[in-house]
Amino acid sequence: MVPASLRFFFCAALMLGLATAVQAAAPIAGLTPVAMRGLWYPKSELSEAKCANFLSRDPVEPGAGALVVSEQQMVQWADHGPTIISFLTDVRPRRSNTWRIQALVDVPPYEAPKVLETSVIEVRKNELHWSARRVNEKLVEVVDTSVFVRCGY
Repeated sequence: MVPASLRFFFCAALMLGLATAVQAAAPIAGLTPVAMRGLWYPKSELSEAKCANFLSRDPVEPGAGALVVSEQQMVQWADHGPTIISFLTDVRPRRSNTWRIQALVDVPPYEAPKVLETSVIEVRKNELHWSARRVNEKLVEVVDTSVFVRCGY
């Protein structure tokens, strides 16, 4: 016969183990704020037409230049090059509607190691401003900002 205190210990350990296993198996909560999620097109005279074209049919892909932001990744459809996939690892608020993001960036060939990049995203009304630092050929650090407009929801 097992003493009651020992049975309690084993039950508590089993429950803790099950809780840990369930937590490990559960999907990770979304990282991106809802305001950032959606379909975005580069801000240009053509962006409204591209969005209207996308919304008027049953497309498989959003088309060149589009940025799709979901809970845990961002996919930027390329105009003439490879599609870039960013797997978000961290999203931190900086101020109202502005976040610092870190992502593992994957470009073809997708077998190559992913690169960890940090950038800032700000949502202003229906515009998404994506800023990232890069070093140019003169080894000077430059901030590149791409501006996108929301398409649909």
